[in-house]
Amino acid sequence: MKNIDEKILMAEEEIKQLQNKRKKLISQQKQEERKKRDKRLYEKGAVFESIFNESKDFTKDEFYQLITFSNIKEAINEKILKVMEKREKTEEENIEKQEKVTETEQ
Repeated sequence: MKNIDEKILMAEEEIKQLQNKRKKLISQQKQEERKKRDKRLYEKGAVFESIFNESKDFTKDEFYQLITFSNIKEAINEKILKVMEKREKTEEENIEKQEKVTETEQ
């Protein structure tokens, strides 16, 4: 009976260790995602400031007013759609080229 109780305790301890390892890995994953997001935001903010030098001293509200200005917002959204369409077209062309290469190799 003692042997079984010891095995149960060992199994429970192993479960606790695995749960802690899981929590640690989840925390690490969230931290990596946060770093990627921060890097992306810093890069985009830097690009914006390099284009609009005078905006460096804007407050948060002034910046928000600028980027939500309807004419600018519409023009930027149109440009975003064009960029996305171009990207999709390029990706499709790359897939077609890859398929042709694969067919040729076979």
